[in-house]
Amino acid sequence: MEVNLTGALGRRTQFQRHDVAQLMINVKIDRSEGEIVSEQIADQAFPKDVLLNDDTRLPQVAFTNAGDGVYPDLLPIEQVALIAVFVQRKKSQAKDNIQNDELLPFINCLLSHPKVWSLQISTLLFRSRIECEHKRTIERALLQTQELMALDANPTSVPARLSLFYCSYAPPSFIIASECGSILVALGSMQSALDIYLKLFMWEEVITCYNYLKLRHKAAEVIKEQMKKGETVKLWCSLGDATDDVTCYERAWELSQHRSSQAQRHWGMFYFNRKNYKNCISHLKLSLQINSLQVSLWFRLGYAALMEHKWEESASAYRRYTTLEPESFEAWNNLAKAYILLGEKQRAYTALQEAIKCNYDMWQVWDNLMAVSSDCGDFEQVVLCYHRILDLKDRHIDEQILSVLVSVIVKKVNDNRNRPASVHRKKALELFGRITSKVMGNPIIWQLYADLTSSIEEQTSVTRSKAVQYYQKAYTAAIQDNSWFHEIKSMRKILNICECLAEAHFAFAKDCPSTNEAIHSLSSAKLSLQNIISKISQHLSEFSVETVDDQFNKDLASLQTTLESVKKELTNLKNSI
Repeated sequence: MEVNLTGALGRRTQFQRHDVAQLMINVKIDRSEGEIVSEQIADQAFPKDVLLNDDTRLPQVAFTNAGDGVYPDLLPIEQVALIAVFVQRKKSQAKDNIQNDELLPFINCLLSHPKVWSLQISTLLFRSRIECEHKRTIERALLQTQELMALDANPTSVPARLSLFYCSYAPPSFIIASECGSILVALGSMQSALDIYLKLFMWEEVITCYNYLKLRHKAAEVIKEQMKKGETVKLWCSLGDATDDVTCYERAWELSQHRSSQAQRHWGMFYFNRKNYKNCISHLKLSLQINSLQVSLWFRLGYAALMEHKWEESASAYRRYTTLEPESFEAWNNLAKAYILLGEKQRAYTALQEAIKCNYDMWQVWDNLMAVSSDCGDFEQVVLCYHRILDLKDRHIDEQILSVLVSVIVKKVNDNRNRPASVHRKKALELFGRITSKVMGNPIIWQLYADLTSSIEEQTSVTRSKAVQYYQKAYTAAIQDNSWFHEIKSMRKILNICECLAEAHFAFAKDCPSTNEAIHSLSSAKLSLQNIISKISQHLSEFSVETVDDQFNKDLASLQTTLESVKKELTNLKNSI
């Protein structure tokens, strides 16, 4: 018999439009002449194979070709050999989603032609263990294990049960019941799981269920009853969890002769759950010194150290965690935060790139990467991050990042690749175009957009006209709030916008081929400046002398001078006609 994994086109869901590659196994059998496939024993009552009842996923993969996914009718001894191959693959490979996809074809083959009672039980249980990890199949996994638990009520003949029993990996009945309890716990049915665990005398699971059901006094009773048979570190730790008594953890630590990582873990988690991070750190560190493979504990140690401003310890813990669990975006993100607080921006940049790989759809991670990219001089990445945030949020305003981006482009600051930042101007203009199409009432954004447009080296009448339009929109957005003249800060911003607006009008009028258009442009600038100067002059007396500083008076005087220049240039243009 030769067994190989292969693939064929097919569909796994009802609403799938296109066929994609699906895994299956190819079983080739070279039987001797005269050897026939034995028929199943007539009085065998095989365990029921519960059908998948889901509105999306198909019970079986629907292959495009009718011959694909059709498995040969195997002899019982051949089925036993196949499940041996299945178990060998299961034990020799890492446990992940890929492994489950590779194992399911073996199960489908074994279930297609049931012949051995014990083999049918083990195959159905193996399938339930795989399916309990997926939300669309966990219900069938529960029903299937319940069906297997009920087999004692439907007795089958002893010869049928014992046939090839020791080759089939058939589990004891209490293992099946415990699997059912685990699935019930995963579904949140703690009371039903508790009933099963009580029958099986699985006291650790009973204690867990009592704690979840907030019946901690009953958990304590069970623990004390078990401690009469003999004290153990685990029982003392469980008693501490049930009674919130720290001395129980101390007793567990002494009982272990200072060698139990579990005692220190429970002790540390007692403080961690109460946000007493200062006290929990020493216990978590000691637990990890004894057993460094407690993956989740590294994460908690990193978080506790982060809360206590111990940046180096936090970074060290998160580094260990990401080594053991590299697909956690929270860990990479927190590691980046620790690096930022340590001033190691480049390492934070690398950590956030790993976080993006783990979770591509969380805008907060992209926002963090954008901020760090700006500090590291990767302005191309800044633009890409902002676009991705807009994909996820539709609207997002970060004036600080955009101000930095425009500033480095205008000043031609070198980026992380030693190129002038002006090479990113085109992509930055596209970004501002996208932002302003969604957010049209923010004066800062329009002013930055205009500054960026004005910085184009080869200016044309079109680009100068656009700059004028953007400054005008910034001006309009700024004065929309009728209370702007009640705050010095708001008036200072508008003075700055007006100066830029006047410069843009001057530049446009200078290169404008049409004198009439130039006159119209400067006339618009004149009206805008007159309006602002008049409003400020009217309300300036409302402020105390201490509030209005010398710089504000200089800015106002500068704008008045600019207005006179606009009037003078406007007069010259009118006289030239």
